[in-house]
Formats: sequence, C-alpha cells, structure tokens
Amino acid sequence: MEREKKIISGPLLEVDFFPVWADGRRMPSRAPKEKRSTAAQQKYNDTQMRKKAIRDINANFDSGDIFMCPTYEQSKAPQSYEEALKDSDNYLRRIKRRRENELKRVNKLLAAGSQDRRLLSAKKKLEAPFKYYYSIEEVKYKTGRYAGRSNWHFHMFVTGGLAREDYEDCWPNGVRVNADRFQPERFGPEAAARYFTKDAQGRRRIKHSRNLQKPETKVKDATFTRRGVELLAKRRADDAAYWEKRYKGYKFIRTFPRYNEYNGHWYLSVIMYRSDQAVLPEWKVGDWLTE
Repeated sequence: MEREKKIISGPLLEVDFFPVWADGRRMPSRAPKEKRSTAAQQKYNDTQMRKKAIRDINANFDSGDIFMCPTYEQSKAPQSYEEALKDSDNYLRRIKRRRENELKRVNKLLAAGSQDRRLLSAKKKLEAPFKYYYSIEEVKYKTGRYAGRSNWHFHMFVTGGLAREDYEDCWPNGVRVNADRFQPERFGPEAAARYFTKDAQGRRRIKHSRNLQKPETKVKDATFTRRGVELLAKRRADDAAYWEKRYKGYKFIRTFPRYNEYNGHWYLSVIMYRSDQAVLPEWKVGDWLTE
C-alpha cells in the first residue's frame, strides 16, 4: 500500500508518498545486499543533514529571531576546534545574560504604565525559552602573513528579543557579526540552512540547544493507490492549485517525483510553506527525496 507522510516544521510542510508493506514496514528500494557507492553514500548523508537543518530551523525560529555570522579577526582566531567552541559557548552565555537583563528593564517600563507595543512584543520573545542552532566552519590561510593558521566563523541562529546591536556587541573577537532578522519568506525557508551544510565536516560541527522543538509527523496509509501516486507524480507534480487545495493554508513551492526501478513504485515529495505572500522565493535545494 501507499503511505502519505506529513512532516510539519513550523510553517514548513513536507508531504512524502512512498510504498510500505501491509504491516507498515517501508518497502525496500534496492536489492538487499546492494550498497551505495562511497560518493552516493556521502550524497545521501549530506541530503539527510540538509533536511534535518531545514526542519530544525523552521520548527524553532521565525522572523522575530536572529541569524548571524560571528567572525574572528585574524590575530584573535583560535587554533583548535575546542577553543572555537569555548568562544561560542561564552558568546551564547553573554547573550543569555543580556536577554535576562533586558527582560527586567522591559518589565519595569511596562509596570510603570508604558503602552509601547514594541515592549510587549519584546517581552513575549524575551520570555520565550532561549534557543540556538549553529555551525562552526574552519578556514586555513594558504598565503600571506597568517599562512598555515586557522580561522573560524559561525553561522548561527538565536532567539530574538534584543536589538541587533546587542548581539553584535556580545562578540568581542572579531571585525563583524552581521546580526540580521531571519526572513524565510523573503529569502526562502531553506536559504539559511544551506549555509549550515555547504562545507560541513560532520555532525560534531553543528551544535544546538537541547530544547529545540521536534517537527511534527503525521502518517496516513492507503489514502492513495499505487496507480494514484503514479498519476500524482506524472500529472500533478507541478500543479500548485491542486496541492494548495489539498493542503489548505500552505503555498506550493516544489515537488520531487522519482520512479524506483527496483520495486516499480513512484515516490513523491511535496514542499509547501504557510505564508501570506502571493509568491515565495525559489527553493534552491536540488536533492530532497531519498531512500
């Protein structure tokens, strides 16, 4: 039978159609002893890491939060991953303390009778659990004064509530931080996550707080027949009106149809986003549906 699996990550919706056995086990998509080549396995791992980053970011951060790229001055750059990680931990602690102090200030102003809506908005975000998600990227200088030395920069999400200047001031080690508001509806809900997986060197270089909310998963079986999924893949793959009618409240972004030669079934992934915008930015991640 065919399974319809929905994964809801904040405003992001993924719908996967794929075959399963009658007992719910996923149907094999390749021969039992067939292994992926090294290149194929690496591509699979990269795709899975990218999908996880996109889901985690959309499930936990919105336009009230901050995306930034703290960078070291060359002379201040640590020469080990452990030192860079320690600096990032200290930076996040500074932000957390400043958020606590800012919440006290906001509450004091509101208690004094202020009706400023910006204060109410800031209070809501400052009272929310502090979350972070970031990657650490190493660069080796090949020429010049610092040839052979390492430098590091971070692609980082943190919970909002402070002014952008506050996030920048908390980083004492570099020439810039470039704190900016996360804008998935302008740049694309997968845009920032592409930075996290562009040059990733493995899981240990992606760090996040333990309180991240997990995406929600919903499963339905036998909603479509095998022939029905085939028709979706062949005739409805790019039919935005159909998908937006089926999943009301979401805007269509892209589909990924694929035929599996081994088991003779069609697979289909649909990517959608809850937004008030008439048209969403282009989805630039090219690989999505995997085995």
